[in-house]
Amino acid sequence: MDLRRIRYFIVLSEELHFGRAAQRLNIAQPPLSQQIRVLEEELGARLFERSNRRVELTAAGKALLPEARALSAQAERTGEVARRAQRGELGELRIGFTGSAAFSEVIPQLIFEYRRRLPGVHLRLEELTTQQQLTAMLEHRMEVAFVRGATRPELPPTLQATRLFEDALVAVLPARHPLAAQGGALSVGALKDEAFVMYPRESGTGVYDQIIALCQQAGFAPQLAQEARESPTIVGLVAAGIGVALVPASLRSINVNGVAYRPLREKAARSAMWLVLRAGVLTPQEAMIAELAREMGAG
Repeated sequence: MDLRRIRYFIVLSEELHFGRAAQRLNIAQPPLSQQIRVLEEELGARLFERSNRRVELTAAGKALLPEARALSAQAERTGEVARRAQRGELGELRIGFTGSAAFSEVIPQLIFEYRRRLPGVHLRLEELTTQQQLTAMLEHRMEVAFVRGATRPELPPTLQATRLFEDALVAVLPARHPLAAQGGALSVGALKDEAFVMYPRESGTGVYDQIIALCQQAGFAPQLAQEARESPTIVGLVAAGIGVALVPASLRSINVNGVAYRPLREKAARSAMWLVLRAGVLTPQEAMIAELAREMGAG
């Protein structure tokens, strides 16, 4: 059924005058009359009683009118859904993030602003290691990744990375540790005799290699006491006295009794968070993430 003819029928039903209906529809009267006849032939029912002085709906026309209005409204909604999807206002965006990302100020703010601007886009968030995120993006199971590393991650040409922010690494010590009570920044070398709680190397967080490098520059190799993939778990293990840890400063927001955070003296003890997107033309949903990152000063 031609939706244009349905619209003609609705307007004529409201005006009950071919001249006025044609004027509203911005067409000539003869084409309107012809299209109404075609509609009546398609339906096998007479919709209007016509005379020189008046036009009236027949019983069939009166019965069709509410259905025609519902059909027209549904068609308009369907078209609007398609237009909104084309503009990137609907759909789904799959986002990965490392454990430490949720504790930063920037990424929750970015997600909040994205949802405010595009409330019709469903965000599917999943906590994964860096390597898991990059694999998911290469396999087109994810559109956005938040990964951590001291330097720009090595990516295939199909992916691009933008630095969102940079924060310092800090030492996490048991609250009763002798170094916890000292004021000022702590040297990495002061931890040479300590056991470390660390991310597993295969987690690909980027922090593991950085910690190894910082310790080597201080003249020692860290003694591994325990590995843990989740940032809160690392802090909790330190609180239990298992060892010490070096973590991004944003994790200081983890409120765990029994730990003390100390800044580090080394200028190299800094870690960056990177936004990874596909290279080339972005979808409207992906482009909004990139735009918000630019607004927040990413580069």
